[in-house]
Amino acid sequence: MNRTENEEYIIGCVSLLSNKITQFGDSLLPDITFRQWFLLMMISKMEQQEKNINSIAEFVGTTRQNVKKLLTPLENKGYVLIKKSSSDARALNVELTEKTYQYFSENDEPTACETNKLFIAFSTEEINNLICALNKLLCAFEAYGKDSKNNE
Repeated sequence: MNRTENEEYIIGCVSLLSNKITQFGDSLLPDITFRQWFLLMMISKMEQQEKNINSIAEFVGTTRQNVKKLLTPLENKGYVLIKKSSSDARALNVELTEKTYQYFSENDEPTACETNKLFIAFSTEEINNLICALNKLLCAFEAYGKDSKNNE
């Protein structure tokens, strides 16, 4: 294959892997979907004090609408509190509840165990190389996105 065909293969493979990862996560996680779990995990990693829907969307690289769509059932199940911001009446702040942290605690070990099984065929060096390659690809997408916005 030439370079363009290899690049197209990578895009296709990453897309297929995304679907497989979602299926894998959905099969492991009780009560919530993998995408919901991922959103909760990303929110927990955000450093700023006030986490609003727009800042969460930017942090996870998706739209405000997608975040809202994922948060609504999580709010109904008691994993998050969504309330108006005290500093900006238009903004909706998101707060993780104790139920979320309990969920993380209860599901951490079984999820890690299954993930370890998935990666058993990889050496530590291969995992580190994959992380490096994926980080480069993420950076390339971010640079591409910035270039696209500047050209509009």
